[in-house]
Amino acid sequence: MKEFEFQIGQLVAVTNHPYFKSVNEEIHYFGTLTVCSSDNYPLMLVKEYIRSILRKQEFDKSISEVNDKNYIEDKYLCSWYDSTLGKFQEAWFRSDSLVSFPNQLLPHLNPNKSNLLKTVFLKTTIIERYKRINGSNNRMNDRFVSSSFIVRDFKWENQCEWTHKELGHCEKLISKVNVKVQWFNVAKGKYSEEWLPIEFFQETPQLFDSNKRALLDFEENKSGTLLMKLISDKKFNFHPQNSEDGKNLEGLIFYYINSGQKIILDDRVLAFHQYLKEKDYEIEKFNIHINSNGNKNFKNLYSPLDLLVKIKGTADLVAIDLISGNGLVKDDNILSLLKTPDNSKEINELSLYNGRAFIIQELLKKKYQMPNVCSKLLVINSKLPNLIKEFDVIECTFSLGCVQKEIIQNSQN
Repeated sequence: MKEFEFQIGQLVAVTNHPYFKSVNEEIHYFGTLTVCSSDNYPLMLVKEYIRSILRKQEFDKSISEVNDKNYIEDKYLCSWYDSTLGKFQEAWFRSDSLVSFPNQLLPHLNPNKSNLLKTVFLKTTIIERYKRINGSNNRMNDRFVSSSFIVRDFKWENQCEWTHKELGHCEKLISKVNVKVQWFNVAKGKYSEEWLPIEFFQETPQLFDSNKRALLDFEENKSGTLLMKLISDKKFNFHPQNSEDGKNLEGLIFYYINSGQKIILDDRVLAFHQYLKEKDYEIEKFNIHINSNGNKNFKNLYSPLDLLVKIKGTADLVAIDLISGNGLVKDDNILSLLKTPDNSKEINELSLYNGRAFIIQELLKKKYQMPNVCSKLLVINSKLPNLIKEFDVIECTFSLGCVQKEIIQNSQN
């Protein structure tokens, strides 16, 4: 007997959901599509499922007889929150009417007493929050975005699975643990409560696990000085600039990569998706940390590296630094030197990122044995005409000198 196609708590949608598209026979989610308000379909969570045997009569031409034939039919009860109505809605769907959200199941809440009164969120919260309908007011955009919930109680089901006595297969399955949640119902102007499967909820609405991976297979010592902090000493008059426009860019792109490049939540990620195709890049690693520990030429430091990509069909690697600050949109030139007491030339923000990227490139070559690596700065910002501006990282001798032991030692003598 075949397994059920979807699990309880899994994110699903109807097959004609306007944000789901088939690309090379694989389902992709594009949160950047422009649709009208009538196409604002919700993402749903599987609440329970049933399996039934349908008996149909079919004519068998080989023996010229009508025979009874059994068919298996699976149905899923799916639930979603509608903030306009102020309540959870649900409907039954056959398995061939649904498509799964292209990502792994997120960890759900644990039924521990310590989690009572904890704030939790629906698993659909983050994805629905990024969905945008052009020309619509915020209320329409946020129709299926729920508020946070407070955990009030847990209930273990004595019977969560029903088995067909004759055929031995599972006929019905519900969650083993239900949780009573409470929330302020804006539509009704009061607090509401409901029992729902524990698989619906997660403790924090994080888009991506921000823990950085080691470049090598073993975990390295992360102690040291942050590289950007070291080269952006106060004497260089550097003040990082960022804005809401750049918020969560790395998280969105890491989420896109972690999903097998199947989830594109905004226009900037779509531009990055197209950039990878145009450059013929393959993702090697992402969200990594680079550590100089063990290399005698550098003061101990560590620094983030956003992406390491490979040019298809070659051994050439490219280290990419993703940048989103508004202060970088008009910067067209990278200065080779940082501002120093002996150099009155003004330093722009782009030059500082260039300095960091150049030092990382040197570490990749000298410590991590990557002689064929080059580096690029990738500015991604909605205010840019094509959303993306690419810069080749240039040699920055003084920036490299900032973190060389012999330079530091000489300056202290």
